[in-house]
Amino acid sequence: MILYIMRHGDAEPAQALSADAIRPLSDDGEEEVLRSTEWLATELKAADAGGLDLLICSPYVRARQTAAIIESKISVERQLQNNDVTPDGDPAVFADWLFTQLPQQGDPIKRVAVVSHMPFVSYLVAELDPASQPMLFQTAGIAELTLDCDKGRGRFQRMAGTEPDWK
Repeated sequence: MILYIMRHGDAEPAQALSADAIRPLSDDGEEEVLRSTEWLATELKAADAGGLDLLICSPYVRARQTAAIIESKISVERQLQNNDVTPDGDPAVFADWLFTQLPQQGDPIKRVAVVSHMPFVSYLVAELDPASQPMLFQTAGIAELTLDCDKGRGRFQRMAGTEPDWK
């Protein structure tokens, strides 16, 4: 199974709004997410994947907007919001939930994306792959991991960002 962990795109400054959860994507953030989504769509096409089996996102506005952009360009079988993938979420709790829920989804799940925030995305990579240190994600950056649900572990493969030279 492949897991894509994505940080939302650039958001409006916090001081402009009264609560972090309602901060929307900036215009630049929308463009970043579009570029990242194009990269992801190309990767899925190269793997002969029809799209994502599951898209999990934070309930925060900027994460939901990021997920909506992904869904506008990539086929998504099922989307759900999860309160554990907020900036202050506990990656261990989410990882336990993920490894418990994925096998129960019926049809085999092959490709999953999680849209969340720093520092959660960084700590989630390290939680899933103990050989990886927490890493910085640029806005709209995507980490690709392979997951082994039987072992409850992942393996970091690569990081894609919004710069023109990603691999």
